[in-house]
Amino acid sequence: MHGVEAQSRRIVLVEDDNLTRKMLGEVIASAGFQVALASTAAEAENICATFDPDAVVLDVDLGAGPNGFDLADSLSISSPGIAILFLTHLPDARFGGRSLSELPVGVAYLNKNKLVDGDSLLTALDAVMRGKAEDLPRHDVDPQRPLANLSVSQIEVLRMVALGMDNAQIAESRGTSVRAVYSLISRALTVIGADEDLEGVGRVIAARAYMLAAGIPGLGSGKG
Repeated sequence: MHGVEAQSRRIVLVEDDNLTRKMLGEVIASAGFQVALASTAAEAENICATFDPDAVVLDVDLGAGPNGFDLADSLSISSPGIAILFLTHLPDARFGGRSLSELPVGVAYLNKNKLVDGDSLLTALDAVMRGKAEDLPRHDVDPQRPLANLSVSQIEVLRMVALGMDNAQIAESRGTSVRAVYSLISRALTVIGADEDLEGVGRVIAARAYMLAAGIPGLGSGKG
């Protein structure tokens, strides 16, 4: 989608990393779109209220406060006509505390690690704005994605292990028992294929598995 057609389209890009936001904004603008940039969900909502975008390109992990999934939920209610394209390093919604079925209908989902070039982004943006379900990229449902067989709870516990939290701290944060936490980690390690002691090498394996899949977690990234 280029030329006159693109010039009539407005895109809001929501990305908390300054360099990435600038780079992606330039890619989208170079195709002829009008682009507005935001670094937080709150800023994006304010921009959407006046800019009236056709589509929003959303990172998921936006630091402290609402994440990209939260913003998508809000926009689906306030502006249901806006097309939504998630562009994130998270393999799927589980890494943001959501089940795979909880994303709004008709969204596209690109993993930044699989983004070949700017044209890949523009092609995905075109598909989501046209509402062509068969063409929508959905890296979040790829059966080969990292840790595909773990539950939302198992992913969340692995994130906490990667943050260096012990079982007691995880149990307190989740409002559950230490035994339940131990069980979640144990089952996750079984799925991963590790049988090591949960209090030793097993925790290292759990943390490494999470970080290889989603990067080093931040304190505010449990839901994003």
